[in-house]
Amino acid sequence: MKKGSKLYSILKLKCPRCQEGDLFEVKNPYRLKYLDKMPHYCPICGEDLQREIGFYYGAMMISHATTTVIAVVVHLIVYSFYGWEIAPNLISLVTILIVLFPLIFRTSRAIWINMFSKYDSNATHNKIVHEKI
Repeated sequence: MKKGSKLYSILKLKCPRCQEGDLFEVKNPYRLKYLDKMPHYCPICGEDLQREIGFYYGAMMISHATTTVIAVVVHLIVYSFYGWEIAPNLISLVTILIVLFPLIFRTSRAIWINMFSKYDSNATHNKIVHEKI
């Protein structure tokens, strides 16, 4: 995967501007206490990762679409083995979604912020400094 592409930033959960800084404070998505903890600014280039209050509400739509695709795939797989029986469908779907929730959550946020930022190969040299007032 090539640095400089949006796919690199999304899959590696890196800053969309410099693609070096981490989007999340703790890398392990299964440490649920820190699941949504993001730095306000990228520590490498200074990109604002918390643009405004409610910025990541749009990521919920991406998460919803991803979950829907997963649900359809799981249903088709379970249907081929069990037919229309509801219990195997629900049990397998709920189990898979619970296991994948942290990954879906973080990836949806990465996709959302990448929709509004571009890669800048000089970002580390032109670091924006934000001072607390």
